[in-house]
Amino acid sequence: MKLKKSCFFLGAATLSVVALPKANAANTAYAPGDLVLYFQQEGGTNTVYANLGSAAQYRGTASGVADGTNALNIADLNSTLVSAFGAGWASDTTIYAGLAGVFSTNSTLNTVTNGDPFRTLYVSAARTGLGNVGEAGSAGYTVNTNTGMTTGATGIATQNNVFENSYEGAIAISTTDISGIDDQNTFLSPGVQGTAFGIFGGGVMQQGQAGDLGTFGEEDNVEFALDLYRILAKTGLTGQVEGALREGSYEGTITINSTGGVSFQAVPEPSSIAFLGMAASAVLLRRRRSNI
Repeated sequence: MKLKKSCFFLGAATLSVVALPKANAANTAYAPGDLVLYFQQEGGTNTVYANLGSAAQYRGTASGVADGTNALNIADLNSTLVSAFGAGWASDTTIYAGLAGVFSTNSTLNTVTNGDPFRTLYVSAARTGLGNVGEAGSAGYTVNTNTGMTTGATGIATQNNVFENSYEGAIAISTTDISGIDDQNTFLSPGVQGTAFGIFGGGVMQQGQAGDLGTFGEEDNVEFALDLYRILAKTGLTGQVEGALREGSYEGTITINSTGGVSFQAVPEPSSIAFLGMAASAVLLRRRRSNI
């Protein structure tokens, strides 16, 4: 299913309900391969999880097909973030956000689900600035070995399994001591993190801003801007959406604004890029002719 502009298959009403702790059974609002947005406050006691649905839905033109399209107001997290971190969460520089998703940690099966082989990693990197919509604003990731892919997949699954097994609903406020976020994205000192998921130096979480970053595409007052990368453990499998082996491809940017609205700005369609290129060439040709 494609993302649709200004809507999302889960619906804002579903995402406004915070998950409750439970004793048994898996979270029916979570499935392996879902993309989880998470927040944690340095030195705080709460972690926030928000399920954004299947990560493959955000796979954009960088991976060869136009699955991902702009989606505004995927979720409204303001009340949840206020409950977890206080009314001033949007200007709190001790809060960090990140994205992670993986379908399976299995390294032997050549199974493809929704165009992704097992151990396909979806992870975020913090943009260094807002920059241009449709272009990466971060360095991205490369995983050097097959073992590294297994390590990363296991780390993401370990983190997300707490959300899957301990809560019910699309959003959860978890106590930090059981969330597993600290174990996978370790804070070494204020504002500094260790290696995330056992493979990414510097972590995948972005620090909050004292003020907003500005306007990014169709989203105003951006507080967090997270570039989403897809990293393949295998290539050449039947039914998969191809990409470079163990080289992160930029799929688009998830933003969180000052009122807790979550949106996705996708990589532009190739046809749009071609059209813009032809339009620019036409303008340049007219200018040249006018100077003759």
